[in-house]
Amino acid sequence: MLENKKSLVLRGLYPATITPFKTDLTLDYEALAQHLQQTARTPGVKGIAVNAGLAEILQLSDEEKIKILALAREVMLPGQILISGIEGRGPSAVKDGLLAKNAGADALLVLNPFDARPYRRLAQNPDSVYQFYKMLDEQVDLPMIVFQYPDPSGCAYSLDSLEKIASIRNVVAIKAACGTVTRYVQIWEKLHDKLTILAALDSPPLLGMLLHGVHGALIGISVIDTPQWVDLIDAAMRGDATKAQKIHRDFCIPIMDGVFENQEPSSATSEVACVKEALVQLGQIPNSLVRPPAVDVTDTHRSHVRHGLIASGLLKN
Repeated sequence: MLENKKSLVLRGLYPATITPFKTDLTLDYEALAQHLQQTARTPGVKGIAVNAGLAEILQLSDEEKIKILALAREVMLPGQILISGIEGRGPSAVKDGLLAKNAGADALLVLNPFDARPYRRLAQNPDSVYQFYKMLDEQVDLPMIVFQYPDPSGCAYSLDSLEKIASIRNVVAIKAACGTVTRYVQIWEKLHDKLTILAALDSPPLLGMLLHGVHGALIGISVIDTPQWVDLIDAAMRGDATKAQKIHRDFCIPIMDGVFENQEPSSATSEVACVKEALVQLGQIPNSLVRPPAVDVTDTHRSHVRHGLIASGLLKN
């Protein structure tokens, strides 16, 4: 069985958290503690991810990453899994992995190391992908979640690459942010009995993914009213399509449009800033500021986010 083959088995919802900043763009640890605690202590949440894409990993120092992991560990409940994003290629990825491990992470969310122009085609090469993950397996030795990007990114892993690295014991899951239901189905059918498949999409095709088959979700949008996302994933895992469809239609669709513009952005404004703006309007963090070169929200985006929150029932008109 899967439980005997992998170093960790994941099931359920794992929200990817944000990193709040003060007006001078230093890290706001007080707001962060409140955000992490509110997210992690939602009944049904199995763990949280920090220092990942939504947390602005590319703009965090090593010292900040360590402090964020320590703070997350303080507020999490016993038995929950602490996931840390890591980013890099070769020795830099190992360094980031060891930093996360030594700071208390239970698992790593590995951002695609081939997301650089000279390397993008290598994501289609099973041997190159295997060598990278085997290096992390041997030199870091912590459970890993593979971040599968959409095909238009130019560096999505091929199915053959994913199948090859699934044989590595510490490769325990795929964050299937693959963009389309078709690609998700292909991943599920080939790999669901080999490792955990976590749905990850901030746009309407998410429902089709969940209803085809799912072990859980690792998703940033779920920091917005986390209890409803817990209910959605739970319903999908139990095969309750009626309940899942209702939550998706009445709650998720307005949030996906209002915050992520259904992952079809109309401007340079950061999706992270829009998630933060939603949390600002819900009274959970002080501001929606992001670190450059990411772009802050405009009044137009604030209005669009507010409309989504109203349509979802989270705010009154």
